[in-house]
Amino acid sequence: MKTLEELAFELDRVGAAQKCEQLMTTYVSLHMEMRHKDYLKLWAHRPDCRLEMPWGAYEGFAGVERCYLQDFGDRHTPGWEEKHKGVMMLYTCDTPIVTVAEDGQTARGVWISSGADTWREGDARPQGYWRWGKYVVDFIKEDAVWNIWKLRFYPFFLTKYDTPWTQAPAYDWAFFPVTSDRPREAPVYHYDGVSVYPTGEPAIPGVE
Repeated sequence: MKTLEELAFELDRVGAAQKCEQLMTTYVSLHMEMRHKDYLKLWAHRPDCRLEMPWGAYEGFAGVERCYLQDFGDRHTPGWEEKHKGVMMLYTCDTPIVTVAEDGQTARGVWISSGADTWREGDARPQGYWRWGKYVVDFIKEDAVWNIWKLRFYPFFLTKYDTPWTQAPAYDWAFFPVTSDRPREAPVYHYDGVSVYPTGEPAIPGVE
């Protein structure tokens, strides 16, 4: 039979997993609204933070801040509205798997994400895309508050809305100039019609 202390610890870990899931659902909602100043409040302010996008990696909280405020932009920045008319970034976070570390201070989660992007170039009408992939996120608890620590996006495919993913061309994942600190350490899988989906990309938390 478990002690009250053991039961309290398990309950705390369950609550931690729920808080981590809420951080991710808050993230996709704020990202859709381009409220990136608010989104940055979900991150730990640490020099070892890391954000890995398909086009490159951003190091430290300063890099995360640069990605979302400079590369993506924030809806409250002067001139933002005119530049982003017709733009939409709608992503979901499905099938969550969240594992909290034994010490209750860190956690990792994986989500499958289906997305609908809409971008335009110049004065042209917006172009719609399907963007699917996986998020893998590390969380850290500091001063009794859970925050995002490291976030990586693993792509499945990016294709125009009227093009089957089996006919998707080689992709360029960034629709805008980027300021990443370095390329990703290794190429990531994307659907090309001939490759087998790899194991461990990303690794499933708690599964050997």
